[in-house]
Amino acid sequence: MFLAFFSIFQDWTTVYDGYYVEQPETRITPLLNINFLTSLLFIAAFGFINFLNRNKNYSHAFILKKRFSKIIYFSIPAMLFITIYYAFRMEIANYWDQLYIDSALSINSESDQYYNFYRNYDISHFKTIWIIDYSLLFVSVLSFLNTRKLQDKKVGLITFSLIAFTMLVFLTQGLYAFSELRETYLDQSLLEYYKSGVFNIGIRYVSFVFIAITLFMCYKATRQKFMHRNFKKIFDFILHISTIWIFSSELINWMDIAEYKESYKLGLSILWGVYSLLLIVLGIWKNKKHLRVGAIILFGITLIKLFLYDISHLNTIAKTIVFVSLGILLLIISFLYNKNKHIISDEIEN
Repeated sequence: MFLAFFSIFQDWTTVYDGYYVEQPETRITPLLNINFLTSLLFIAAFGFINFLNRNKNYSHAFILKKRFSKIIYFSIPAMLFITIYYAFRMEIANYWDQLYIDSALSINSESDQYYNFYRNYDISHFKTIWIIDYSLLFVSVLSFLNTRKLQDKKVGLITFSLIAFTMLVFLTQGLYAFSELRETYLDQSLLEYYKSGVFNIGIRYVSFVFIAITLFMCYKATRQKFMHRNFKKIFDFILHISTIWIFSSELINWMDIAEYKESYKLGLSILWGVYSLLLIVLGIWKNKKHLRVGAIILFGITLIKLFLYDISHLNTIAKTIVFVSLGILLLIISFLYNKNKHIISDEIEN
């Protein structure tokens, strides 16, 4: 089984990188190819092995060797799920890689002495986004299966960690890919060679659907009895970090489209201040101290950003707007704390 697992990984590293435009026969048809068929056969075999291994009607062959039995018990499903994930991931990546190779152009205009080489870099960004979306869907399905069928604590911990890691990848690589697609859409410098349509902007909202599904499954997983741990604070951290990060990206996105040059300054500072206020309200309403502490930290970061970065290049009107806005937000936060200090005091005593 281990030999088969490493063998299929070796196949993936060799067969999916052999496409050349000069040799059309090397092109791989997505899903309808011998490589994906091999992966499906591997998945079917390991799925059946895993089914037999978990069947309680039959005694385990290594029942007396507990340490070795545990290794087998976790290795088989691990190899199964890794293969399922990479079988489809490699197909998605290969589809976009072949389109990227096909997009290569070499053009020699009358005014240039040498050839100009171009590639459609949007394709590589779309590849990144679709792989991340697929990864979000995969970990969501895995969490759903564990919640409804397996109900295994260790699988739940692994799934929760995978969700957190995939969300981090989305917030870094995914949002960066969105920004690059937006710049291409607004620039249109290579419009005569490559089309850049509205979907450069619209793809982000498709991805937000996958984000919503993943966060919902994460929420459901943290409230399962078989987990035997309270992950509510960790989930709140993931939820609100993701929300403010995505909101900030959306604000920059639409301010760039509107050709507003101070999107990283005035707009973000006000957004972070408003979100800090919302966290304070939510923390008082739900009696969650960690939300209030997070709100104060976020507001502190906003003030540091305001004094060290924003005001250096903002004009007088913009400075007035941001100072007045944040001042009003601070007054509201102070009022809420004073009005609900009995609730906060009771929470501290408890």
